[in-house]
Amino acid sequence: MLFIGIDAASNNHEAAITTLHGEVLTEPFTIPNNISGFKKLRSEIYSHTEHHNNVRIGIEETGIYHKNITEFLALCGFTVHTINAVLTSHSRKSQSVRLTKTDKIDALSICRYLEFNFKRLNSYTPSLYINEELKSLSRARFDVQNKLSKAKTEYTRLIDLSFPEFKQHFNQHSKWSYKLLSQYPSADKISRAHLKTLIKIIAIKGDRTAAANQLKSIAKNSIGSQSVTNELLLTNVLEDIKHFTSQAKRFEKSISKIVEEHYENILSIPGIGNITAGLIIGEIGDISRFKSSSALLAYAGLDPIVHQSGKFKATKVNISKRGSSYLRTAILTSTRVACVSPNIPDNKFRTKYYKKLNQGKHDHSAICHACKNMVNVIFALLKSGDFYKFDY
Repeated sequence: MLFIGIDAASNNHEAAITTLHGEVLTEPFTIPNNISGFKKLRSEIYSHTEHHNNVRIGIEETGIYHKNITEFLALCGFTVHTINAVLTSHSRKSQSVRLTKTDKIDALSICRYLEFNFKRLNSYTPSLYINEELKSLSRARFDVQNKLSKAKTEYTRLIDLSFPEFKQHFNQHSKWSYKLLSQYPSADKISRAHLKTLIKIIAIKGDRTAAANQLKSIAKNSIGSQSVTNELLLTNVLEDIKHFTSQAKRFEKSISKIVEEHYENILSIPGIGNITAGLIIGEIGDISRFKSSSALLAYAGLDPIVHQSGKFKATKVNISKRGSSYLRTAILTSTRVACVSPNIPDNKFRTKYYKKLNQGKHDHSAICHACKNMVNVIFALLKSGDFYKFDY
């Protein structure tokens, strides 16, 4: 059995080859992060064996830099394991009391970790194209939503400075409010705006003329500070809100189209909509990577921390939060919707949630218990392709 350890980086990768008994066949060597480098590594492996079954390749998960070489080696027919960097770090530290870290040492540490753990590691399988699409789109949308949230927070801060009375009488996040404050970014400018112009901009149910008069009145008596800087900042942040909102809608449209075409059965689960389904499926990837729903629960970081020493065993523990934060967020959100939304019929998640609340559990703890049921159902439906049944 041969073990190949690869420490991936942006420009070059370090690789080493060892045997089952720790003998170093090929000292750590450098290959460029391109097709010639990948072929060089493949040739080096073939110089020691021609049988794919005798080879186990471990690649440390390093941002995005491990993805291309992982895909290449898997398509060549090798058994490839992607390994969490935390695990290889512990392996490296266990080899010596000295604090040493180099790419060459890392490559050998990955080989040693593989040697002792390859039987229980899941092998990498090239993800379905649509899953990778969903992952990229969902993460991009998630990041845009965070930027949009920050922009809206900054917008509220600027409103409180320049025209605090506005949000007491009108919806500050309505489309017409954005349009109004883009054109008149201060109370003073609104108070001097023509009444007919304000009537055209205001989009509310009811008497627009009365609303325009009210708007001019509160603008004239506003305590807001008049600042050219605040006006400029307000105009800019409204442009950001418009831009991020447009981006999010484009992402959501693409995500919804893919999910509805390929994963309609996941949409049948209570609490899961198009966007959360896209995030869940994209983060999971190929469900065959997981041997059980417990493995998927751990990957989402929703498994409880084990705290036990001697006769002591902790009864109140937190979730590990060691897995994908995107997946964890999507599952927590979906589970909460399934448990508390009045628009969703009674379901097993809600039953578990209220059972735990009645036992005296905190709200978040009760949701986490229901999350385990949610993960079990997601795992089963992705495996079988079946639809959710409310007596499931």
